[in-house]
Amino acid sequence: MNRFNRRQFLNACIRGTLSCSVASMGVNLGLSTRLLAQSNQRFDDNKALVCIFLYGGNDSYNMLVPTGTSEYNTYANVRQNLAHSRDNLLAIEPVTPNQYAVGIPGQASALQQLFADKKLSIVTNIGPMVQPASKQQLLDNFDLLPPQLFSHNDQQDLWQSSTVDTSTSNGWGGRIADLIGDTNDPLPMSVTLFGNNLFQSGSLSQPLSVDEGGPEIFAALSREQFWNEARADVFDRIMQDVRQPLERAYQQQILRASTNNQRILTTLDVVDDTTVDYPENNPLSGQLQMVARLIAGQPVTGQPRQIYHVGMGGWDTHDNQANLHPQLLASLGDAMAAFQQDLENRGLGNQVTTFTLSEFGRTLTSNGDGTDHGWAGHQLIMGGAIKGGELFNTLPELTLNSNDDLDDGRMIPTLSVDKYGAALARWFGVSTSDLDLVFPNLNRFDPDALQLFS
Repeated sequence: MNRFNRRQFLNACIRGTLSCSVASMGVNLGLSTRLLAQSNQRFDDNKALVCIFLYGGNDSYNMLVPTGTSEYNTYANVRQNLAHSRDNLLAIEPVTPNQYAVGIPGQASALQQLFADKKLSIVTNIGPMVQPASKQQLLDNFDLLPPQLFSHNDQQDLWQSSTVDTSTSNGWGGRIADLIGDTNDPLPMSVTLFGNNLFQSGSLSQPLSVDEGGPEIFAALSREQFWNEARADVFDRIMQDVRQPLERAYQQQILRASTNNQRILTTLDVVDDTTVDYPENNPLSGQLQMVARLIAGQPVTGQPRQIYHVGMGGWDTHDNQANLHPQLLASLGDAMAAFQQDLENRGLGNQVTTFTLSEFGRTLTSNGDGTDHGWAGHQLIMGGAIKGGELFNTLPELTLNSNDDLDDGRMIPTLSVDKYGAALARWFGVSTSDLDLVFPNLNRFDPDALQLFS
């Protein structure tokens, strides 16, 4: 029999279809897990990645705005009714000067303060790419464009999978967990607080779902309430009397969920509550507050690597962008600032890297009330380990019909999602030689071009 090692197995999964199931490969999951078993004990430190997905498409060209007279006038002329007042902009001073001076809207003062404190940086003009290509090359060959470029769902998939395949069923967070996760530990490396997502789906690993209050409790089977005794007895007998493969699979799924939920509850019982006042009526506050507690419990769970997914909807602002977008930026910045302070108070500021994703940037042009679906945009990265106070990559020229404008203000990315993810994965513990297993198209780009960490 051919015995796979871990790299060969994952290579077969990723190179084959990027969405393979173990069954489709004719490999028994239990057998493959034993063959590929490895322990997280090889890590002697604790790290966590926290992905904040901004659902709907953040208009990042109204998050990072030119402040110089000439560049601002160009911006205001293109953005028309959506342009921020120049007086409303809070200037930022990157450690490494970029093409032109920029600022952040005053409503997002928390983001500007994080940047000034060198706890936050901005990765500019990034997006899914088939390969590096100029405007003329893209116009001459539409095959160089990502598929379904302006579709919300498809572009969410491309960002979360770091592929140019909208049919893939695993994401780059899931592939990281496949590669370095402890296969002897039934508790998943990945935890989601915003439901199912492609980002954390792997061939071998799936995320554990919890909410702002923690994991769900099997209340109807709890023997702490006397009226559940008879029901729990019957359920236990049913669970023990299994004969068929599907019955055994269901039994294992239920037992695993119950065990993992109890393990998380036990961890939270010994973790201190936050001392930070998170902003109220904020869609991210509760999620990030729970993430901070779970990360603080890493020594209890014995997991030195964890990947979290939280989400914030509403970024598809339609015809109310001028009013809604500044409020969204304010909520995002306030929640991120509270989260970073919480981590620092717990002594975890350098062990956690938080980053944003969003399915696409918006057009430079206004459609009268808002913006249309674009391509490239800017993303935020936060934490004590990053090179803070930087604008990574080059800022685009905000002139219509420039070499940065594909058409109608849809900006062409000059940095691929692959490089962004690869820089995060390398810090997290993925070896340089294994990056291609997580990012199968990375060889089309320079993997060392983006140095996010000190």
